[in-house]
Amino acid sequence: MKMPNMHPSSATSGCSGPSVVTLVKPDHCREHFIQTCYQLLEECADKFKERDQADELACDTRRRSLQEIVDQATTTSLTRDDLSNLERVQLLDIVRWAGDLIGQIRRGPRKLISIPVRLYLESSSQTHAEETSVVEVSQHGTALTSSLPISVGELVKMERMDTGEGVEGIVRWRERRDGAIVHVGIEFYSCNNFWRLL
Repeated sequence: MKMPNMHPSSATSGCSGPSVVTLVKPDHCREHFIQTCYQLLEECADKFKERDQADELACDTRRRSLQEIVDQATTTSLTRDDLSNLERVQLLDIVRWAGDLIGQIRRGPRKLISIPVRLYLESSSQTHAEETSVVEVSQHGTALTSSLPISVGELVKMERMDTGEGVEGIVRWRERRDGAIVHVGIEFYSCNNFWRLL
């Protein structure tokens, strides 16, 4: 991060604020740094809506950009003592949003496959279970269809019906396709080769 100076920002045309943050090379005053972060986060979120994660190089680039946003926003919020309350709230929001998006980025290649599984969703009062098939797998998780009342952020357990092996994971995304079919994306906690892809 650039240390504060009294030179006008060269990153945003017409800005006369002091340059306090560098994001992807150009200097930004705080106001334009925050605006730029929100713009980049919106663009990244739109890509996720399009499910545009097939390109591994693009995913890696997106992950690095988001991590830079997290690092710069965190450093700015911790080292600047002249931030307004609004700026502090905005920087915290940027860190939270970028962190959420980093969690959605694919960490490895996907493979289209059909493997029968049993999915378990436990609550304080009961355990729901259903048999379904995964439709897409990676070293770190899977995508499948489900009729269970699953929400993003919930913990689930999965058992392969062909091998009897089990794994735990967290629901990272949920979307309705083709009218009524619900697809969910699950990221595994510790198992990196549950599908034997290596």
